[in-house]
Amino acid sequence: MAGAAEWNNLAVSRKGLRVTRPVGDQREKYILQLPYRWSLPLAAVSGGLHWLLSQSIFIVRIDAYDREGKIMQADSQSAIGFSAISFITLILCFYVLVGSVAWIGRRQMRVRIPFAASCSLVMSAACHPPPDDIDPHLRPVQWGVTEGSMFEGEKHCSLSSKPVTKPKVGEKYF
Repeated sequence: MAGAAEWNNLAVSRKGLRVTRPVGDQREKYILQLPYRWSLPLAAVSGGLHWLLSQSIFIVRIDAYDREGKIMQADSQSAIGFSAISFITLILCFYVLVGSVAWIGRRQMRVRIPFAASCSLVMSAACHPPPDDIDPHLRPVQWGVTEGSMFEGEKHCSLSSKPVTKPKVGEKYF
């Protein structure tokens, strides 16, 4: 969802491309592959759920000692402990997490650029700027109808560092 939103925003605002080693106006990639507003809460919730699980089910060791302080192996026991309160809290937090993800996933995104879904073919088609746009990958880019054309008389949509316009409904673009 975060990748689709970032791809879609290239049609709205001019930004540098996100790469591993930035040059020029390019931007650095995310450390956790997600924006921090997504990755930090998800890491915290994941850690909290793991902690609640460790408090719900655990190993119990009961050692019996004689009067001299030696362990009596025959009377010592190991068992699995269970905390109902921790388990109920774990289940409630899990359902809150699932409900939150479902609620966020139901949000409608206004599509402004052809949906790519990490498809390299669609991304490649969007990365053919006009011939007069030199090194657009080093400058902030925006997706839209470019001033130049790829073919004689045909309008072209692409990521470009030059001015672009919004495509019109019903027109053909290449």
